[in-house]
Amino acid sequence: MSIQNNRVVYAGCTESGFDLMQYIHEELVPVDEVLTLTPEQGEQYGVAGYFDWSDYCAKEGIKVYTPDKYSLSTADVAHYKNNPGDVMIVHGWQRLIPGEVLSSFRRGALGLHGSAFGLPAGRGRSPMNWSLIEDLDRFLLSVLHLDEGADSGGLVTTKKFDITDRDTIKTMYYKLIVAAQEMFENELRSGLEEGFDVTPQKGKATFYPKRRPEDGAINWKDPTKVIDRLIRAVAEPYPGAFTEYEGKRVFFWEAQPFSTDFVFDKPPGTIVQVFTPERDFVVQTCDGTLLVTDWEADNWHPEEGMTFDSLENESIGSPNRVDRHDKEDQLSDS
Repeated sequence: MSIQNNRVVYAGCTESGFDLMQYIHEELVPVDEVLTLTPEQGEQYGVAGYFDWSDYCAKEGIKVYTPDKYSLSTADVAHYKNNPGDVMIVHGWQRLIPGEVLSSFRRGALGLHGSAFGLPAGRGRSPMNWSLIEDLDRFLLSVLHLDEGADSGGLVTTKKFDITDRDTIKTMYYKLIVAAQEMFENELRSGLEEGFDVTPQKGKATFYPKRRPEDGAINWKDPTKVIDRLIRAVAEPYPGAFTEYEGKRVFFWEAQPFSTDFVFDKPPGTIVQVFTPERDFVVQTCDGTLLVTDWEADNWHPEEGMTFDSLENESIGSPNRVDRHDKEDQLSDS
């Protein structure tokens, strides 16, 4: 069968998912249909980094299927059973694909997942965010041949990329796209023609838990580098790291460790310097200072002497977020 005649379906609804879909469609094999969400559904389900694919698909003549619900209804499953294909590619789709849908594709379905440790360690939610928070220095991204489990499918190929101390979650996604493009270029065409060479995952599976918007709370008792990593890990397109002053929430989108040489006799969380006209400001931490260069708040402006509240979070040492097997139950579609 000619590659041009394959029915390729792509499931995704995020910016990162779109970038990979566009590359596959324009450079590798034509995408026949996308499974995606409408803007209203993206807002309803709180999809981080949602992107509307409809204009591009209309321009390229790609069919668009929008499901009844994100986790796919009985009618959605029937759509793919009645319209089988050759391969489904899944990226930027934050729900498990039902087995009945996976089995309707001749070559199965491919997805992406990874961790700093290599699968099966680090299955679950938000592994790139956690890798930044945990100060890890590499990420092993794999193309998976999907099954009904959470990131449990066999490995098709794996690509390593580094994590630097300047990376944010956005730059991590950029690296993911570059790595994924290389892997799909090497594997997709041959897999469609001959089938994918799949290696089962080996070793003990561990799971990262789901992150919530409230997990972005800044605890000023944490060291400067820990706060910096949290800010970089949950920056846009995620809900953001935040602190509070007199009940007003202040989001930090960009910040960096400032200096340990300046000594201010102030409690951690206190603004010790405000710069004009940019309104950047410096906050005292427990072991130094933090320079905040991009922030957002309603009806609030920084002033020297303001002391932010120290909020509890689960960035360090909490049993609620440790990478371990008994957190698998947090992978539900709720």
